[in-house]
Amino acid sequence: MPRRLDCLLLCEDIEQEQFFRPILKRMFGRVHVEPRKPPAGINFVFESYARLVTERVRRYPQQARGLVVVVDGDKAGTLRRLNDLNQRLEMAGHAKRDAKEKIAACIPCRTVETWELWLCGRRDLNESDDYKADWQIEKRKATMDAKKAAAAWFCQLSQEARKAESTPLPSLRAGRAELDHLASLANKT
Repeated sequence: MPRRLDCLLLCEDIEQEQFFRPILKRMFGRVHVEPRKPPAGINFVFESYARLVTERVRRYPQQARGLVVVVDGDKAGTLRRLNDLNQRLEMAGHAKRDAKEKIAACIPCRTVETWELWLCGRRDLNESDDYKADWQIEKRKATMDAKKAAAAWFCQLSQEARKAESTPLPSLRAGRAELDHLASLANKT
């Protein structure tokens, strides 16, 4: 049973949306996607983030409203992207994200396609190489797609499988923790 949370997804592109939308729908019930304006991408996310935190989360802290922001780590990595998001808030004159706020930051490294490939069963991955072309090949062959990857998000993992996942892809482990934390906050609303 999903935790009731009116969840807004702020993401760079359609690939991220296709992956995260079903995950958020299953976890929270209601999902809206912030309409991307061309050229979307990372700048769109950075430009929209502070406004949405203020309008959506901080204005109504007692309501069951949350924000999931997704931005690829690219070569910068998870910590740098988290710092970038905090800087956006500070530049707008706001405090950094607080752990009690209904905000989750998922930062696939290097890109969301890395996470999708892993969740669909490929294990020779790391967060340094770009796997977008590999993902496109698998999609054309119809062996993998965002739906399959999103469904695999919910598979129960043994301790061994968790370690096998978090060693090459620590950003995936961090992304899971972010959404789990948001779910725990949703339960308190």
